[in-house]
Amino acid sequence: MNIRQSVLGPVAAHSGKHVIDVDIGSLVRRLILFDRSIVKSIRLREVPILVRTFRKSGFSELVSSGLLRFACDATSLIVDVHRGGIRDPPPNYFSFGIAAARVDESTLRSELAGLQGIPGLRNNDRSALEDVALSSLATLPGTYGQDLLNQFDSDIRTNIPALKLAIVERLKSERATLNLPLADLQVEVEETSHRVFHIKTSLTSHGFTPDRSHALLQSSLLAISSLDQRLADMQAYSAITGFLDHEAPLLFGRLSSVMAPLNPNRAEEQFERVIELADVPDFKPGQRVDVERLLKVRESAECREFREWLSSAENMSDAQIKEMVASIRSKIASLAGSTTGKVLRFATTTGVGLIPVVGPIAGAAAGAIDSFLVDRVLPRSGVVAFLSETYPSLFVSS
Repeated sequence: MNIRQSVLGPVAAHSGKHVIDVDIGSLVRRLILFDRSIVKSIRLREVPILVRTFRKSGFSELVSSGLLRFACDATSLIVDVHRGGIRDPPPNYFSFGIAAARVDESTLRSELAGLQGIPGLRNNDRSALEDVALSSLATLPGTYGQDLLNQFDSDIRTNIPALKLAIVERLKSERATLNLPLADLQVEVEETSHRVFHIKTSLTSHGFTPDRSHALLQSSLLAISSLDQRLADMQAYSAITGFLDHEAPLLFGRLSSVMAPLNPNRAEEQFERVIELADVPDFKPGQRVDVERLLKVRESAECREFREWLSSAENMSDAQIKEMVASIRSKIASLAGSTTGKVLRFATTTGVGLIPVVGPIAGAAAGAIDSFLVDRVLPRSGVVAFLSETYPSLFVSS
């Protein structure tokens, strides 16, 4: 089923854990507009009201036809983990967790006790309706909680644009005044130890106490976690869910972190950066481009490997790239006239990983950078060949 044909969301009006009413109009509109409606349920407490509205036969038909389902799993992100009721890290440090509560069948049957108050229902009718309601449950995959936590960790670790946007929106809602434009607010994230994140901002230098800054960051993280959770629900249940108007900036910020790697400008910028750092000959005014050679290069293994490697180069520092190129050149220069050099040149065009003898020799003498080259770069030997030979060969002097 197309995800756009299925909708997920609550319909209950509740006070605490008590369902006091159901928005029947909203549910009916969903049943008309979508092929399937999944109710984000409070332990099936909406069911007695729905049975009163649709009658026993109507409710059973909606469920059996697949038009109506219920989701009762309660899993949520914790954005400020406490141990024994006490925070371990200092202000502006955060560690995240998952709270999960799956409700068993016996508990859900007890929650359906409200069916007993519906006139005309016999015991066997109520039992049958309980079975119908339980058969309609849509369950989360077993990896849902860990996947959600991993995603949220990754979002904060990489400082996605939505984090700054959430902080800015919170500052606006509190009508907080800073001595700088909100757009100039600096936000940095440092993972000080495994899954412990220090969120550094310029708030404390503009009158915010550490505790006030922490509270604002916490509420900002809650906004992002709520967004991440609904996106995770959409994936888990293959259904769309609603977003509020004021969440639009966060949603676009969240999407930008996904779309950014697909931006062709990013790839071009990284290509120019690598060429400059590696001191690779580039096109100069007055030169011609060998189109026949260009078409062959496009289809070459070296070019494919270079494209793949380039997508990860953004995570490498300038120093790493320079050191990588210097190390490769020194190795090639020192081995150029030897038998090993011939093997290495062959490896750079065919793949060092295919030659068992090279790996152990290089690995035995490898330092930190050399290990990086052997493990991460030389197996993608097309990168070496592309930068040193293939790319410069495209340009012909007039």
